[in-house]
Amino acid sequence: MRKISILMALLITGYVLGIWNFLLMPKYYITFGLKGFAISLIVLAIGLLLIFSELEATRRTRYLIHEFFVKVARFPAVTLTLLMFLMIMGGLTLYFSSRALGEIFELNSRALASVIIGVILVIWVFLVLLKGRSVEFIGAMAVLFIIFAIAATLVMRQEVHSFVRTENALQQLNAYRDAIFSFNHPLTVRGLVLMFITVLLSLGLGAGVYYVLGSFAPAELDLKKLLGAVIILQIILSFAAALTTAYAIGAAYQSYDDAYTTYMTEYRNYQSAKIQYSKIHEELARIFSNPESDPNKAIEILKKQQQLKETLKKMNQTLARMNQTLTVANKKLQTARKAQIYANSSTQPPMRAIENFYFLSKVIRESKLPEASNIIFLLMSSLFLAGFTTLIVLVEIGAQISAEVFQLRRVGSVTFLSAGTAVLGLISIVVGIREMLLTVPFAVGAIIMAIEAVPLIKGASPFDRGTVTAAILGTLLVGLAGVYYMLKTGGTYVTLGVLLSLMLFLPLLFNGYLLAQSRGGR
Repeated sequence: MRKISILMALLITGYVLGIWNFLLMPKYYITFGLKGFAISLIVLAIGLLLIFSELEATRRTRYLIHEFFVKVARFPAVTLTLLMFLMIMGGLTLYFSSRALGEIFELNSRALASVIIGVILVIWVFLVLLKGRSVEFIGAMAVLFIIFAIAATLVMRQEVHSFVRTENALQQLNAYRDAIFSFNHPLTVRGLVLMFITVLLSLGLGAGVYYVLGSFAPAELDLKKLLGAVIILQIILSFAAALTTAYAIGAAYQSYDDAYTTYMTEYRNYQSAKIQYSKIHEELARIFSNPESDPNKAIEILKKQQQLKETLKKMNQTLARMNQTLTVANKKLQTARKAQIYANSSTQPPMRAIENFYFLSKVIRESKLPEASNIIFLLMSSLFLAGFTTLIVLVEIGAQISAEVFQLRRVGSVTFLSAGTAVLGLISIVVGIREMLLTVPFAVGAIIMAIEAVPLIKGASPFDRGTVTAAILGTLLVGLAGVYYMLKTGGTYVTLGVLLSLMLFLPLLFNGYLLAQSRGGR
């Protein structure tokens, strides 16, 4: 029983510590500082209340999730909504975690597709052929992920402090590092809504996972202590990722300063060659203007002409190097500013913010920072492991739900979830489709989380129903604000994403029919 409790703890840890702790939470820790972090704790508390209630609801009744929704809550339709949302989140997690490996090895889209297929095949093998060891594997990956994430920040800190030396780069580094621990940042409503949704997504709500885990959680497992420990780890890792972002910006500006210094050196060399060229040209002019005949005149003219030619060649070469270094300096400045955008704008659309996070690996690589390859490996491996452990749980839980709803055998249900997740992950390679799918959790993710918790009002809950209802209403308000701001973002693919989001609620219209079918099936 003790071993089961430990494995459950590792399972929940591996699931909750996911990709959002890297992709978006660091952004809000920098843009809002400790003021934003303090406000996010309110949403975190609401999410934990719902998580604990969902775990306890099925742990007390010992019903499976769909069985609980049918027999206790009389709300079977929500199972289908949660299953569809789970598959979309699984597809996004598969893509973003696989892309982290792509950043390590600098893979193109075609190679990335192979990585996505490879990752989902590994998950299928573990869940079908090695299912008895899958939880231990998730636990080991979760521990490795925590070690890599912290190591990436520590190595980055050490190397950046010895690498950054110019006043401009130090100023940028200190400004963004201090911003994380500042209370002076202005808050924006849109930015806060996006942060609230990110916090809820980082908890893994909306996919029915906690109902399933609760159905076989040991009675001896102290869920409150477990969830508290996981959340503390989650916060630490998010702060670590935020510090890594600040260090990357400092390194990028140092790289720009170095490139600009090289440009100025070449510029001075060019000016020196230009002065020398003018001097020789003037000497030749004096020789030709002298009417007196001189037997050595021809030899002197030839020497000066040769010097002029060599000086002109040197000047042209220096000019070419100068233009090249100027181009490099401008590119490095653009790179640094692009990294800044991620850390400056609280209202930046999630799609653009996530793309800018992946850009950090390019920032680190191009900065010529010592140990850059090792830092990128640790950082992106952490992101991959965060997504991989979450993805295993999503496929496992999705397989259990689909097996219960559609009466599938385990191999069939795991294959169904793996195939659906793989398809969504593969089509996410296309930028427009990726933006459309990513709109779903930010448009209606919080609404789905609220709907997920509705059965708690009708069924078993460790909290007073009024408290749970208040938490649901708060989550629902965040969700409605998410729909509003996603629509304001504009763009064809975002609009299509909102429409796709609304389709997830279609099963709710047929709840009465599904309830009658469930009764008929019994």
